[in-house]
Amino acid sequence: MKTLLYFEEYESNLSHKLISRKDIIPIIIRTNKNMKFFSQSYLESTENVLNYTIDYYEDIDEEVLKFKRWLKINNIKIDYFLNDSEYYLDFSNRFARKLGLYALTDEQICWVRDKVDMKKKFQEIGLNTVNFKEVNSKEEIKAFFINNGNKKIIFKPRRGMNSIETYMINSLKDVDDLEIDVKPDKYMVEDFCYDHEWSIESLVQNGKVLDSYVTYIPNPTIWASISNDLNCHMTVPNIPSYFKFVPKNFIQQIVSGMNLRDGAMTIEVFVSDNGDIKASELGWRLPGCQATLNHSYSYGIDIYNALLDIAIHKKVNLKYQDKIVSVGDLYLPNKEGIIKKITPLEELLKIDGVIGGELFAKVGEYQKKRRVGNDASGWVQVLGNDENETLQKMKKIYDNFEIEVSNDAGGTKC
Repeated sequence: MKTLLYFEEYESNLSHKLISRKDIIPIIIRTNKNMKFFSQSYLESTENVLNYTIDYYEDIDEEVLKFKRWLKINNIKIDYFLNDSEYYLDFSNRFARKLGLYALTDEQICWVRDKVDMKKKFQEIGLNTVNFKEVNSKEEIKAFFINNGNKKIIFKPRRGMNSIETYMINSLKDVDDLEIDVKPDKYMVEDFCYDHEWSIESLVQNGKVLDSYVTYIPNPTIWASISNDLNCHMTVPNIPSYFKFVPKNFIQQIVSGMNLRDGAMTIEVFVSDNGDIKASELGWRLPGCQATLNHSYSYGIDIYNALLDIAIHKKVNLKYQDKIVSVGDLYLPNKEGIIKKITPLEELLKIDGVIGGELFAKVGEYQKKRRVGNDASGWVQVLGNDENETLQKMKKIYDNFEIEVSNDAGGTKC
């Protein structure tokens, strides 16, 4: 039995897979900062699992000493470490290193977490990126915009996530209207890229890319969320013939260039009509939305358990089903106000191609519209023979989905 130290930001599919494993003794680490994200029922269900809560606001060295004492009292030796949280990537890896466990170095953390350092590293290892610059004031944003020929640019945090505080700048007035204190070393700008956005998800063991899985993104997630446009992602069973790169080889170039060893990677890329690729942003973790589930269904494997195998240095078996299909997630539109009417999940699950889903919004509850990439009233998972069929099914679901809210101005319908 291997003992695995696992940093848990919130209840997830990976958490449930870990707890159910018979060959792993999990030690779940949470912090007092994120306890609000766990339901009482989930906390009660994990009472018999070894878990420890860190005081996130205290000195990390003091917390490490406390944890070491707890390990000694309970006669526990930790074999491996796994973090799948973007938010706690920095903290968890530093914590693990102080315990003598293999984890990312400070330099590697910057490469996979800070978007400026990340893009500089991309260029260093021979990858193309969009034009970018770190900015420390609104005047520097304006200068970049002007130097870009007054064409639209993107403003975002260097260490942001989920598209929070990400804005499209179309004019100098947009810069003035930003309700953000542009502090030094916190933000960046980059050219708006008109090429199509894709993402590539990969499993890495001992520095070698085991395989890569490509996700088609019809509309950039944050803009689809804001505009209530089709917000979806789907596995591509066959790599488009016009791609001038092999996804697995492309990821291996990054893994080797950053000296990454064991884990999962997700990266957003831009691909031009003639097949050229630009690296955008990566995460050293499983992807967001439902991409892990999508790929697992599409290929007939369990990517969550594959990552756990990687974490405990166990040989990974990636045996795919005979017919690889396209599975995608469609995030359902959201409206701010008190929910008066919404298409029930039971009805959504009866629609051709829908194989699963979840509804967050409930009739009678107040639903807030948030400016984040996964803002939605729920999601459904859709199956098709290829991405085109899956996309057509998603469009039909989207067109027939109803959500009606009321507010001071009266009801609105989507």
